[in-house]
Amino acid sequence: MVKTNEGLKEGSRKTIKSNNGIGCVEGQNFKRTAESISSQLHHLPPDVLRSILLRLPFRDSCRMGALSHKWQGLWRQCCSKVIFTKATMFHSANTNLRRTRANFARRVNNILKQLCSTATLNKFVVKFGMRRKHSCLVDRWIQFCAAAKARHITLDFTPGMAGLAKGSPDDKYIFPMHVFSGADRSSAHLKSLYLGYVCLHTASAGFTGFANLKKLTLHNVSVTGDLQCLMLPECAVLEWLSITCCTLPVLTVCQPLNRLRYLRCNRCSLEKIELQAPNLATFDLTNRPISFALGGSPRMVEATIYLLYNGMPNGDNLDYIYTKLPAALPHVQKLSITSRLSIYDEVLDVPESTSLQSFAKTSARFINLRHLNLYLPLYGDKSSIGGVLRLSYFLELAPVLEELELHVDCCDASIQWALRGDMPPHQHDNLKRVLMSGACCWEGTIELAYYILRSASKLQCMIMDPMIRIEPCAVDEWILADINKGRKMAKKLLEREEFKDILTIL
Repeated sequence: MVKTNEGLKEGSRKTIKSNNGIGCVEGQNFKRTAESISSQLHHLPPDVLRSILLRLPFRDSCRMGALSHKWQGLWRQCCSKVIFTKATMFHSANTNLRRTRANFARRVNNILKQLCSTATLNKFVVKFGMRRKHSCLVDRWIQFCAAAKARHITLDFTPGMAGLAKGSPDDKYIFPMHVFSGADRSSAHLKSLYLGYVCLHTASAGFTGFANLKKLTLHNVSVTGDLQCLMLPECAVLEWLSITCCTLPVLTVCQPLNRLRYLRCNRCSLEKIELQAPNLATFDLTNRPISFALGGSPRMVEATIYLLYNGMPNGDNLDYIYTKLPAALPHVQKLSITSRLSIYDEVLDVPESTSLQSFAKTSARFINLRHLNLYLPLYGDKSSIGGVLRLSYFLELAPVLEELELHVDCCDASIQWALRGDMPPHQHDNLKRVLMSGACCWEGTIELAYYILRSASKLQCMIMDPMIRIEPCAVDEWILADINKGRKMAKKLLEREEFKDILTIL
């Protein structure tokens, strides 16, 4: 029996050896078994393979599509996004290949040839420094994504800093909007559009607009004429509009943009903004002081205003802030303002004869403003009190204000040994928290803190931070000495029994 069993065992081993064909008996490797397992990926169901391809980055999915005709067919079926950038078209480790526009275009064309019969694209992205002289190439790419009915299109041809300095508007590629106005209604599928460093012409014959466009971003785009002549009137469902560094003198749209929720206009040298956006929630403006109207915008939640220097000697934008902004943004709940503040003006030279109305006369108010952030680089006479005290008018402009942050940029301490306090406080019943940074160096900032402490009946906390927080800066020894001097003066002047549970000087 023992011999028989041993014979069976030996026979079984021989059978295994015969079946495997590689002699994988005791102590031998299993190379053939590993190869069998790895080859099973090719035999997975097509739905599983498509799911794998969809989860791969675009560069890796392209490489998988080049393995065989079967993989190529699967890739063409499931490819829902094409992303052509320097990172996807060139390997970072390959330093021999020149990353030129010609090489970039050749690789893009090779991939698009494989996708000629692709289904509807979800995303089409090109980020490379193409120019107007490459229009014949780029036109074909845009015709491809229009034919594929791409939902999200990004065309960013912005060069580097050196290219921007040398660039000319005549070098910018002219975006062919008429391509999206064909009989197949390819524009109806477009949901978002990003254009960077291109040119838009008002005389775009045949363009019928983007009926379902929800998000439009224009960066460094040259626009001839008003944008309303181009696309905005036909964008009835537009929710997001961002225009940055564009040549756009005015932004006016007669038709209401009822679904617009976000609007950003930064560094476009705008002279006027007129929109009907009743549901606008977020507004971001970086520009010289201009008049703008947003149709009231009763649902405005947040606004960020960065006012550029207006060019007036010894001038600032405070009167504009007090008169134009409340009229344009009466319903805003959170407001951030960045602007230079000149404090040459001594408005308190006549004691007991100065009221808050002398700073700015307006009937408009921020009726819903609860959070206010001010970033104000100070210029002028360091001993001026009235120039800084003009900021106290915000207590009257914003009757329901709850939180105030004031960040100033000043370093030379100039504080007297007594507070003047000759301006009667304005009763404010909602202000609860105040933070002031860079606020222990100039006499006017100490006076402003004292005025707020006397005016806010429900104030729970005021923090005075001597350090400058507008932007990071190196603290030299002389700056630190001024800050320490201002801190001591602020403590001496403001740390009183009546404010002991409210005021904290860091």
